[in-house]
Amino acid sequence: RCAGRVEVKHQGQWGTVCGFFWDMNDAAVVCRQLGCGSALEAHWLAHFGPGSGPIWMSHVNCVGTESALSDCPHRGWGQHDCLHFWDVGVTCSDLVMGMCEPGSALWSQLRTPFLGLCHRFVQLVGGDSPCSGRVEINDGNEWKTVCDSNFDLKAANVVCREFQCG
Repeated sequence: RCAGRVEVKHQGQWGTVCGFFWDMNDAAVVCRQLGCGSALEAHWLAHFGPGSGPIWMSHVNCVGTESALSDCPHRGWGQHDCLHFWDVGVTCSDLVMGMCEPGSALWSQLRTPFLGLCHRFVQLVGGDSPCSGRVEINDGNEWKTVCDSNFDLKAANVVCREFQCG
């Protein structure tokens, strides 16, 4: 959810970030930009596997307060002496409250926003065990029942996994 290889989109194409000088300040910017809380680890040496395609950024040197990784000083788009062996990654603490609320930018980008990334906003109510009940979602102010004809067995399985119910 909030851990993995860092990739950036430049000129319509996704690419990786080289690990030279990659540190917790850089990871902090990525985690905040993704709405994933604070940085727990700044990974390099393709910790999450090497990427493919262009290596867009190298020698990233964030202060840690920037809004986006692209705001941080770096060598220049596509300027590197790197291999994908050096691709970076992050492990972030979790979601920042509010990022998954209906109407937020993240909410509108998710196919099934109440699942996966937004697990803090889902609950099961009225069941006879912690793994059964009516699915409700918090809209930031109150809990509301999920009533959607597109909520199928696949979506139900994801909810069950979120609650560690098999």
